[in-house]
Amino acid sequence: MASAPVIAIALVAIGVLAWLVGAPLWRARRRAAAMARPLPTSALSAIDRNVPAVRHLPPELRARLESLMAVFIAEKEFVGCNGLVVTDEMRATIAAMACLLVLGRRGHYDQLHSVLVYPTAFWVEDEVEDEAGVVEKRRRVLSGEAWESSRIILSWEDVLEAARCPGEGYNVALHEFAHYLDAEGLGLGAGERTVAEWADDLAREFEALLDAVDRGEYTFLDPYAAEDEAEFFAVTTEDFFERPTELLAAHPRLYALLAEFYALDPATWVERRAATEVR
Repeated sequence: MASAPVIAIALVAIGVLAWLVGAPLWRARRRAAAMARPLPTSALSAIDRNVPAVRHLPPELRARLESLMAVFIAEKEFVGCNGLVVTDEMRATIAAMACLLVLGRRGHYDQLHSVLVYPTAFWVEDEVEDEAGVVEKRRRVLSGEAWESSRIILSWEDVLEAARCPGEGYNVALHEFAHYLDAEGLGLGAGERTVAEWADDLAREFEALLDAVDRGEYTFLDPYAAEDEAEFFAVTTEDFFERPTELLAAHPRLYALLAEFYALDPATWVERRAATEVR
């Protein structure tokens, strides 16, 4: 006859196994239920008003975006900071920015737990070690930050800047969610190549930008993209969704690499809409 400790261990093991098997099924059912519920009219109005890139989406991608948004809003915690009260407009706008990036990819930001929203730019303090080994505190003003893999921090004022100035290639939400996807490392959205092969090609585009900046040449890309490869990816992601036709004309190889990563071709959305409006 089995002893009490052995039985207890067996019951714990069975419970863990049941959770490992059942949790994904439960999450899949919960997500399916969220995706089946239409977004409220207020949310639809918010994204039309605040997310310029959404205006160009083909109907099938617009429908997928709304489904992904429903999951994002249901699963992620939105936290207002410095007295900010998070509204449905804020949730819908930020969710739309995040879900634009995964329209052609798998996953639902599974490791992301919360989005912290400040009313305006916020202060952060870092410890920086100089070449002599001296550690000093540095205070910076930021409009957004992807913090580890569980939290993203955004300034609502800066999120809305993209709506006020469409087509300028500045979008802090797209920038920070791009950092998240870069760190997540789930691979490419399309194609047969390995991530390493794709990354080598992206690195060559980054080196070309560095050379142009060093020569003092005008660059279509914001010079901040030359900071490092992570910032290069995030900045070019902003242009990919905010100024796709212009990015395609200025950097066709870079555009193709981003289209491979995101499995999307936003330049065709803009061209299709323009042709429709002409008719």
